Amino acid sequence: SRTDCEEALSKLYDFLDGELPDATREEIAGHLERCRCCWPYFNFERLFLDRLAAACESPQPRPELAARIRAVLDAE
Repeated sequence: SRTDCEEALSKLYDFLDGELPDATREEIAGHLERCRCCWPYFNFERLFLDRLAAACESPQPRPELAARIRAVLDAE
């Protein structure tokens, strides 16, 4: 029903962030699995958050570069 969709979408970000109580999380997950209307919204937001998290990961420098930087800093 429309009320179920409105409720599911209103709790979508809390669902994706893992901030819902277990019973509510299961209810929303069940709705998203069944609902063709809500699935695209959920899937878009999930993919967006996954890509955002991946883009925010700081790359680790190669060990050689880190050693060279430490050596320069220690020399000063």
